[in-house]
Amino acid sequence: MLNRTQSSASNALDLRRAIATQLREALQELPATPFDWSTFDPAMALSTADLRVAALTKLLCTAPARSPELRALWNECVVTAAFALRLAPMLNADPNNCAVAALLHRLGDLLTLRAIGTLEFAARVRLDAGSRADLCAEHGGVLLERTARAWGVPARAVATAAEWRQLREFPPAASEATVLYLARLFAIERLSPQFCAIGMIEHACEEVGVDVGVLEALRQDATIGLAVV
Repeated sequence: MLNRTQSSASNALDLRRAIATQLREALQELPATPFDWSTFDPAMALSTADLRVAALTKLLCTAPARSPELRALWNECVVTAAFALRLAPMLNADPNNCAVAALLHRLGDLLTLRAIGTLEFAARVRLDAGSRADLCAEHGGVLLERTARAWGVPARAVATAAEWRQLREFPPAASEATVLYLARLFAIERLSPQFCAIGMIEHACEEVGVDVGVLEALRQDATIGLAVV
């Protein structure tokens, strides 16, 4: 029994190493942007059946056997962007910058997972969840910045999309990154409430000076999430 367990662990490690080697090469080639970001209006795109959002969804959410996971990540981004639009004025932040950053804040993870799915399909194998998460963590941050800059996404939105991961304390944080952090909490509560601790959002809003009286209005906003897939 012990030998069988050791053999299984060894096989999983060998598979991860093989995929990781191929992944580094696969991620060198960046996908082309589906539209011109200089004219992108996130408020309009997230409230209508916008063809640009549809094109981005198709680009990011298509991979053999990984499409459901990609759609879940993308939906988190879309809902985070919608909440960011509403939270930004409360923190004197730019709504468009916050929304674009929120829409792309998991871009590196999406592209990494998409590449993993393609490699898995070609080799007829499947990485375990831990290996997949580790590879996304390893490549996601750098890939986000490389791709967003290559796409011509406004520089401040790119920086904000990267900054939110580095937040340690709320008050000293850049307002745009704080908006993104809060918006993501709202998105997680909306899409996966089991992963959002009770009182977390209230505490976070109190830390940054957002009136807790607006929380229920945000939670009840039925227009948030219209672009989810």
